Amino acid sequence: MITATLISALCIATPAQLNERLPKDAIPAYAVDALDYALLDVEDENRVKAGLPMRFAISTNVSITPASHGIWERLENGQYRWTYRVTCENSMSMNLGFGRYSMPISGTMVIMNRDINCHIRPFTSADNKDHGELWTPIIPSNNATIEIVVDAVDKRALLRGIEITSINAGYRGFKNGEDRGGSGSCNIDVVCSQGNNWWDEIPSVGVYTLNGYLTCTGALINNTAQDGTPYFLTANHCGVTSSSDSSIVVYWNHQNSYCRAPGSGDSGGNGNGSFSQFTSGSTMRATRSYTDFTLTELSSTPNSSYEVSYSGWSRASSASVGAGIHHPSTAEKRISFPDYISASGEYWNVNWSEGTTEPGSSGSPLYDGNHRIVGQLCCGSAACGNDSNDYYGRSMYNSWTGSSGSSLGSWLDPLGTGQTTLDTYNPGALPIGACCIGTSGSCIQIREANCLAGGGTWMGADSDCTLCEPEPTCESDINGDGYTNVSDLLGIVSEWGNNGSSPADVNGDGYVGVADILAVIEGWGPC
Repeated sequence: MITATLISALCIATPAQLNERLPKDAIPAYAVDALDYALLDVEDENRVKAGLPMRFAISTNVSITPASHGIWERLENGQYRWTYRVTCENSMSMNLGFGRYSMPISGTMVIMNRDINCHIRPFTSADNKDHGELWTPIIPSNNATIEIVVDAVDKRALLRGIEITSINAGYRGFKNGEDRGGSGSCNIDVVCSQGNNWWDEIPSVGVYTLNGYLTCTGALINNTAQDGTPYFLTANHCGVTSSSDSSIVVYWNHQNSYCRAPGSGDSGGNGNGSFSQFTSGSTMRATRSYTDFTLTELSSTPNSSYEVSYSGWSRASSASVGAGIHHPSTAEKRISFPDYISASGEYWNVNWSEGTTEPGSSGSPLYDGNHRIVGQLCCGSAACGNDSNDYYGRSMYNSWTGSSGSSLGSWLDPLGTGQTTLDTYNPGALPIGACCIGTSGSCIQIREANCLAGGGTWMGADSDCTLCEPEPTCESDINGDGYTNVSDLLGIVSEWGNNGSSPADVNGDGYVGVADILAVIEGWGPC
């Protein structure tokens, strides 16, 4: 079952239409093969052993156009609507690749879930890119409905301009409800107090999908012009190439709304982060297997409302202890802290004192103590259950010079300054303020968009955490049902005379007696 909260985290309510939509069963559909979960588990174990990027979906190549598939309707206002469905009977999610996407000016496309009650934001001609493709975010359903509305004059252009070439059925991660999946319990949510000093860098890190079925982590990275060019650093082994770069979809601010205590069952379970903020498409600029880096330029600058940042970098040959920020197993953003970082050839050798990494963390940035990127995650066997090391490519030091297609210098130092360090760039220098998390009084100082994306309550620019007061407790509510009433009196009677610690000892004097009955009467009613 998909709750209302989870739906809002993954997609938005579908608007009313001029004409009532066709019944779902009346819409033609393309069904891909059912997933063999047992086989996928075996294959994924082998992928981990081979050091391959994490896979979360199975891709099927197709050729579906508004001319060859689907159903057309003429609407009351004279526009035309094309509708089609794609399904996989036992998938957890769906996403689509449009190998040809050239939307006419009047066109609007939405992709909806099975019940047609939520959709990914409308795609329009503003999403037309030079590479001519569009890859969508996930939809949390095994049944996705594509709907395009266009003016009559643009119908012919739509027939030529749209082709679905890839249907991707998800089987883990990026999902809804109980099946969404988590990461190791030793991991630390970025909204925990340990991350408080890293909020300039945290918004730069994103989890992404590639080709509709692979996933890794990466980070926006600053350049010496400090002009907000959306360069995105990740790992070479994650598979971003000149032929797959257009398929990238990066999700921003995907983090839990509150700090789950590291080591707790809550921390190892499902989070509640949103997938609603995303950027689709890129052009690869440089890559090198030697230090396992890839730099790609996103096809558009992330929406300003996402309040992303661009991490700084250091080309130094040594690095002080900083942090790693990543998305383990596609889960909500986490932060890990090493007890040492040592240089070894083309890699940084890292051992963790707090947190760890997992499949899906590949490509994530390693920061030195000055909050500058020194490399990106390549490989390793670290996990919550061991003290093994991880290895990060020393791309800033070892892959700075050379041809533009295999080095970072010409992209990250376009002004030719020769500088060896650069600090993080925050466009607009947006103010920070108190972000109240939950009802316990927990608080961190961050920017508004980052607070709201995590489900917090922002108290305004320059506000402090004294504004985040915990909700008052109701000590007279002995049984915790939200009311002080007869059942609580009965609870006192059942514990009468108890000298030990007991919820029935309302006034905390170490004895259950008349004073506690009086306290319950005083607190009578709803808490």
